[in-house]
Amino acid sequence: MSVTRNLLRGALKSVTTKLMDQVGSKVVANITDTSSDAPDAYYTPKRNKFAAMVAEEAAEEAADEAANTEDK
Repeated sequence: MSVTRNLLRGALKSVTTKLMDQVGSKVVANITDTSSDAPDAYYTPKRNKFAAMVAEEAAEEAADEAANTEDK
């Protein structure tokens, strides 16, 4: 009886731990902004800093090219 109880207790503890890991990571991802880290596939970042930086660089390059063509 005690062997069965220990096996069931261990299995329940394992299942509980796995469930809390999955649910806890989703809760933390929704509470905090983890977009600067590597977000999970289900998570949509609240901000996308990299895309904003790329857009700014592209705008600067376009402005530079336009200024260079006007000078010629």
